[in-house]
Amino acid sequence: MKVKVLSALLLLTFLWAVFVSYKYWQIKNNPRVVAITMDAAKGVLQNSQVGEMEKLTFLRQFLDRYYNYDSNNFWQSQTSLTSLMIGSLADNRVREVSRLREKIQQKNLSHLSRIVTLQQQKDGSYKATTHLQITEAAAKNDEATKSQLYITTSLKLQNTERTLENPWGLLVSEMKIENSATQNLALSPRIQVSIGAPTVLLFPCAIENIENPFEKNLNMKVTTLNVSELQLTPQKGLPEQASFTATCRDEEYKFELRAGGEVQDLYVSVPKELGVLRKKDSGLSRPRKKDVYDKTIENVLGIQLEN
Repeated sequence: MKVKVLSALLLLTFLWAVFVSYKYWQIKNNPRVVAITMDAAKGVLQNSQVGEMEKLTFLRQFLDRYYNYDSNNFWQSQTSLTSLMIGSLADNRVREVSRLREKIQQKNLSHLSRIVTLQQQKDGSYKATTHLQITEAAAKNDEATKSQLYITTSLKLQNTERTLENPWGLLVSEMKIENSATQNLALSPRIQVSIGAPTVLLFPCAIENIENPFEKNLNMKVTTLNVSELQLTPQKGLPEQASFTATCRDEEYKFELRAGGEVQDLYVSVPKELGVLRKKDSGLSRPRKKDVYDKTIENVLGIQLEN
């Protein structure tokens, strides 16, 4: 009896191992990445919002990888982008990189970029303005020269299968550099938003407080390290014109939101010039209250900060 039981258990264990191995082989050879979020207040899945955030994340990472490189990683960084483009664009990029490879590797070249604005157009295409800092020397021992450009790029996307190389399931189907200039147009505090779609604002400082008169119709999510990234998601009922104020330690930023326009701001890197210097108490008898950052430093380092 014991022998039969042990034999049955051994057989079941073997079959289970075979089943798990088969499933692992399936996932490894045909991976799928699924992103899901949940509205904590309503308990409903926001699939459309997830899709828009995936597109925004994809565009930010694609543009960052496309414009950031140096003489040492030019070939690797640019050819790795081919899995994020349709076949014709990928082939063109490989040919261009192959043509420039030797010339760039002989120089002391560095491209550092950051996205200034990213918009979705009425026809569903995207337009990005990227600030590019270029450091270049004719030879590795020569003195380098520095310059800057603001590049406007238009892009279109299409869906594809998700893979390990492309977990977003998106491809760049069209890409065109429209123009470049040494100076950028001044950014406005007016933000074009769309109901149900997220807009991300990157601040040059850490946000300490937000005055949002439309809390029921304007969801906000703040992520802060040394600077803050604010995600806005307008909901139904938000007026066509709304406003809010974000406050850092030394500056205050006021924004006007416009809903229902033909263009949506998906991402804006907020310049420090948009901020207004906060008024401070002139009286010496009223010391500044310690904020959360002061208290954190005191608790971690075990020191007492002066007011």
